[in-house]
Amino acid sequence: MVLAGQVLSASRSSEASTRLNASLGLGASLGVSHAFDQWRSLVDYSGFYIAAETDSLGNCRSVMVCHTLESGCDLWACLPLITHDPIKSILAQPAPEITQRTIQIACHDSQNRWLECSAHYFSLETGEPRSLLLVREITNEQQSALAFQQEKLRAIAYERFQFSILELILKEQDAVRILEKMVRDIEAMHADVYCALVLTKNLGKLVQTVIAPSLPQALLQTLRQLQLEAGNGSLATAIAIKQRVIVENVMTHPYWGNHREAALASGVQAGWSEPILNADGEVLGAFAIYYRQPQTPSALEQSMIEQATKLMSLVVDRHLSQESIQSLAYLEPVTGLPNRKRAYEVLQQLRAQPATDAHWGVVYIDLDHFKWINEAHGHAAGNSLLQQVAERLQKVAEPHFTACMGGDEFLVLLSGLAASADKALQQLLSMQRKLQKVFERPFKVSGQKLPITASMGLCSFNDISTGDTDYVKAADIAMHKAKQGGRNHACVYQPGMQTEIATQVMLETELREAIAQQQLRLHYQVQVDHTGRPFGAEVLLRWLHPQRGLISPLQFIAVAETSGLIIEIGMWVLDQACAQVALWQRSLNTRELSLSVNISARQFCQANFVAMVKACIQRHQINPNALRLELTESVLLENVDDAVRIMAELSQLGIQFSLDDFGTGYSSLQYLKKLPLYQLKIDRSFVNDIVTDSHDRTIVRTIIAMAQSMYLSVIAEGVETQEQMELLLNNGCRRYQGFLFGKPMPIEQFNDWLQEALV
Repeated sequence: MVLAGQVLSASRSSEASTRLNASLGLGASLGVSHAFDQWRSLVDYSGFYIAAETDSLGNCRSVMVCHTLESGCDLWACLPLITHDPIKSILAQPAPEITQRTIQIACHDSQNRWLECSAHYFSLETGEPRSLLLVREITNEQQSALAFQQEKLRAIAYERFQFSILELILKEQDAVRILEKMVRDIEAMHADVYCALVLTKNLGKLVQTVIAPSLPQALLQTLRQLQLEAGNGSLATAIAIKQRVIVENVMTHPYWGNHREAALASGVQAGWSEPILNADGEVLGAFAIYYRQPQTPSALEQSMIEQATKLMSLVVDRHLSQESIQSLAYLEPVTGLPNRKRAYEVLQQLRAQPATDAHWGVVYIDLDHFKWINEAHGHAAGNSLLQQVAERLQKVAEPHFTACMGGDEFLVLLSGLAASADKALQQLLSMQRKLQKVFERPFKVSGQKLPITASMGLCSFNDISTGDTDYVKAADIAMHKAKQGGRNHACVYQPGMQTEIATQVMLETELREAIAQQQLRLHYQVQVDHTGRPFGAEVLLRWLHPQRGLISPLQFIAVAETSGLIIEIGMWVLDQACAQVALWQRSLNTRELSLSVNISARQFCQANFVAMVKACIQRHQINPNALRLELTESVLLENVDDAVRIMAELSQLGIQFSLDDFGTGYSSLQYLKKLPLYQLKIDRSFVNDIVTDSHDRTIVRTIIAMAQSMYLSVIAEGVETQEQMELLLNNGCRRYQGFLFGKPMPIEQFNDWLQEALV
């Protein structure tokens, strides 16, 4: 398959739009034409694209435009074979209210490409159904980012869904109304799915009620007459064996042999079912999700729907006690610990007690870099880790109250501390040290040992007249202060912290706005050899604030790291750097220049980091040898084996790696010899006083000797005087970066400077 073509020209697009409008019915013309125009605006220079008109059986009536710019070409010959069945599955309109469907298909070729395929339904003036099929290539980076964002939004939606349904269960007596709302809400949270809930009688032997407000008639009628036997469809099998059943493709799976016609008529390609059981394990029915294309649910989807069926069992089984409902409302579902709501109630109960001199204490715990675990190992591994953390914390904190405040945040509430404030604080610190030891042993997840640390905030009190939420908030603020101190720390709340944290929150808000408003800028600082000739540059990030002017990264990078914005910012910087390398490589004077880009820890640990870098290089068509990625020792030490794997894969492309700030961390040969490095970078802290400080000179000499013995290039940053350069040169360092040679400057100014320097 050829996945390269020319951009869709304006004249060609106009002809296609004219032909499209001529073939549409009047009622559908505007909507489908708008969809075509929007699609056309997304087609890029290197993309694969096809726009065609088909009938409901997938027969191509005309190809309006495609990447070869030849109309009338064979639609199915142009498309990869792997896409044929999924695309044909969306060409038939499943219901009148559905006007379009979109799927994304992995081509599984050497370049990891994805195709986005959309079918927009309309009718000819004769009433004959037609589809406008729009296909375009999207990058793996775009697909991964979109999937991650959708998964994140879906998780938030499920959390809101769960609490809203729990409230409804407590208020609403009509079980059918509650279940109908649950089915509709779940459908609203997933694209291109139908949901069905089947209730049974006679201990799961017969269908009693089918609740499926959106299910097409053919499949709905099948469910109403369903024989509840194993092998007779995924839903009947789930009820019969009391286990989850996942069918990736109903057209090939043996369970669906009797129901393929109904599935085809309903536009259903995949389905899975979860049995609904009561507290004694007796089957009450099953909940099913039917997909409009072959696929399996993600681990997150499985976890979420499992929680939904538990709620359904509460509604269906009216014999469950009120305590069971209340218990679920007050428990965090992953860990089984009391949740945030229950924690506040316990604090309220403390407030209602008769006043005493005794103190209370709050320890607020947040796992460090937990998001990295989810990103690298998946949500199932993350949930397993949370459960183990909860078990250890509860055991250590007993008999005190332990809660999960949501996600990876925990709280321990200590009661009965000493009357003396100083002694109470010592007791609180003693408990904190015990809790910290919980994380000294790694956690075993999916056969792997995962080390993780935690940051903790502490607050002790005995005056509860100001309200219970103040103490949770105070401990939370202290926890954030501990994170700012380098993580794996504890911090006691002090007055004034709240203002400091509020400032950080405001800075994060402004940074988000800066990204949206394109206020971030890139400056370039030259790197030269011992003759003074430029051989490359380092790209440096700046923030041009509309009121405060140019802001140094020292003021906002830490906020970007903790908030996760560094991932988006880092990929933007890398993309801009590759674009600049592409421009340099078109000129004879600058084609040999290299460009160094700093990679953050969060960015490097992304599961799709390698794919995103590869996509960026391919998008700009640059020579990878010109790209140098700078990593710090702390990034590599998070997981040396993973770092070696990632670096080795990118090194095979020709990308070079530089170890930044060398000498300020562990600087251990034990891990250094494992890494496929190209260059060590001497930190400016050693260069500053190299002329006057013999200790710094010794360190620099050692670093240079180490690099030479390992056949690594070495560069010194922060070189500001001729004396510093001469000392570095005399000790064997022949590459430099610093104000002596040039300050960081915008690209326009830097390019002008280069033209003179390279003459």
